[in-house]
Amino acid sequence: MDIENLKFYSVAEAKSKFSQVTEESKKNFIVITKNGKPEFVVIGFDKFKKLMNFIDEIRDLYLLEIGDPSKYEDIKDIFKEIEDIE
Repeated sequence: MDIENLKFYSVAEAKSKFSQVTEESKKNFIVITKNGKPEFVVIGFDKFKKLMNFIDEIRDLYLLEIGDPSKYEDIKDIFKEIEDIE
């Protein structure tokens, strides 16, 4: 991801151009700003699935390396919180 090439829309602009924003999100991450500050990211569903699969793979690899199985529950709770945010 090239952060310098992200497309930014204000909330009002994204609302008025919603179809365009959703189409663009299939190819690039779209940042929605509120009061001039980045607040949200719109991402196409296929990219979202790939991102979630990648996170799952990294989590599994990390769990293989931690050595202390008691820490697994702490790590699992962290990822559960992340999933609940969605």
